[in-house]
Amino acid sequence: MYVPFGNIACRNYSVGDMIEIDGFQERVERIVEIDVSSFEDKYGDYLSQEQLAREYYVSTGTITSWIKKGKIKPTVTYPFGSKQIYLFSPEDAKRIRQELDIPEHTEETIKQDFFDFLEERDYSLSYKMPFLLSFLKNMNSIGDADIEDVLSDHIAFYEERIKRGLPVDRPSCPYNAKTLKDRKLIKANMLTNPFEKFERKRFLYHSKDLGVISMNHALFSRMEEADFQRVQDQMAEDIKHYYQDMGI
Repeated sequence: MYVPFGNIACRNYSVGDMIEIDGFQERVERIVEIDVSSFEDKYGDYLSQEQLAREYYVSTGTITSWIKKGKIKPTVTYPFGSKQIYLFSPEDAKRIRQELDIPEHTEETIKQDFFDFLEERDYSLSYKMPFLLSFLKNMNSIGDADIEDVLSDHIAFYEERIKRGLPVDRPSCPYNAKTLKDRKLIKANMLTNPFEKFERKRFLYHSKDLGVISMNHALFSRMEEADFQRVQDQMAEDIKHYYQDMGI
């Protein structure tokens, strides 16, 4: 029985009871029965919004928008407190792909997908470019790069701009002489944006236990020296144009 703020082991709550945790009080307004024991059996192979977004190479926000507009319909809508959990069966996920003409992305297409992604040149901020250059600079012979080394070079790019008296980025960028000294803050930001953009499309992975960022093996095995040089050349050129277009 799910009760917001409640003790999950308690079975005898009643509507109207007051619950106190760490000085906060909540009144039990309603009790909702959830069949936890059979949930995994019923929906274990269903896709969440996040998983569906990764399958289709779109954002979770796009999936949410499609649901709200009625463009797609979840197989299961499960109320959970004030939220809704949307799940999609494998059959419905396949049907939606066909109806919306969403292309499949596999190990066979991953290299083309990678370059198509770079060709989009979607730069709301500059992060992707110095990050990818830092990753490639520190990547070893099996496609791994120590995250601390990548972070150091990522930070160094922006510190060099400050040293030269140049704006770090657009005004919305939180990087400045003070924040760039906070490695923990910048690492968290780097893993959120831009790393997550690459990870979402399965181009890169982060192993927290090993402390490395890795290129997807299927992608790495298909890349040749000329391909890596092509990426580096594009990122260097895109950085140049990014700041020129901003007049900085």
